[in-house]
Amino acid sequence: MKLIPLALVTFIAPCAMASSFDFHFLPVSTAHQTISILYPLAGTFIGDYDATTNPAGTRTLPGYFGGSGNQPIPYSSTLRLGDVIDSNPLGTFQLTVNAGGTCTITNFTTDLVNENPGTVTIDMLFSYTSFHTVAPSSVFPSVGSITIPIATGAVKVATAVQTGPAIGALVETAPNTYTISIPVPVSVLVTGSAGGQPFGGDPMPAVLAFTGTLTINGSTATFISSAASTDPIGPLTAPPALVNQPLAIPTVIPSGSTANLLLSGTFSEGNGTSVFNISVNAAGTPSPVLGDLNGDGHVDGVDLSILLSAWGTANSVADINHDGNVSGADLAALLSNWGN
Repeated sequence: MKLIPLALVTFIAPCAMASSFDFHFLPVSTAHQTISILYPLAGTFIGDYDATTNPAGTRTLPGYFGGSGNQPIPYSSTLRLGDVIDSNPLGTFQLTVNAGGTCTITNFTTDLVNENPGTVTIDMLFSYTSFHTVAPSSVFPSVGSITIPIATGAVKVATAVQTGPAIGALVETAPNTYTISIPVPVSVLVTGSAGGQPFGGDPMPAVLAFTGTLTINGSTATFISSAASTDPIGPLTAPPALVNQPLAIPTVIPSGSTANLLLSGTFSEGNGTSVFNISVNAAGTPSPVLGDLNGDGHVDGVDLSILLSAWGTANSVADINHDGNVSGADLAALLSNWGN
């Protein structure tokens, strides 16, 4: 065995112990997310009548009666895209209880869908001046707005992944029981399809401000907490203009028929809101401690003795950095966690 300079090991000062636990979500955890995005749209619509190609098509005319031909009708509208996720999410994270009444969360990640796709709806809030149609014959009085369904779909992927440090406060309320308050910055990614078209793929930043209870019971721990986040979305680039887009709307007076229109218009930039609520019920086990060579959960003189006895060898237990040799780098790693 090679000798180690005594100056390196003569004095090792103990440090305050920190307890780290690796947590996984339990099935009773819940997640709810609602995203609403609005794109203003304005233009005109006209019946799909064409003297040559569609002579039996719908004709539109302004007012309640009279007029001739097929005339455009001005409108204002909002295209509304929304999704809702209700699930029992999967997730993992590491939580460390530090000295001085603080805690940290690292490597937080969650799968919000977890084999339970969310629902997507696309519709239009439609306002227009009074008009009437021919084929079918119907009157459409001016109203505040009507809702016209466009398409439905599903959220196929929804994840939240930690993007930065998360440091919070904890207060011991009973032996080994703590209240916790900690904000966790995350990036939320949602993708899916609606009406046969894919959507999403742009991560959205959010902060999950967890408040709850941590209980440590020997070699296990429980974490029960919830967080909510309401975050703006946008401004979003306006979609391409609509040119003679087919739109079928139900008749008003009388009801029961369908008027087939061609919609043209120009979008403005979109904006929206993401509302995210998550309730986490998680179970934890002690995290592996770097330098804990005998597996007792602490780095102390026993571990140092194991390392020194293997000095200069390829001992897999004492080779902390896995470079094939027990050396000063492994000793430094062990000393950096001394007392943990």
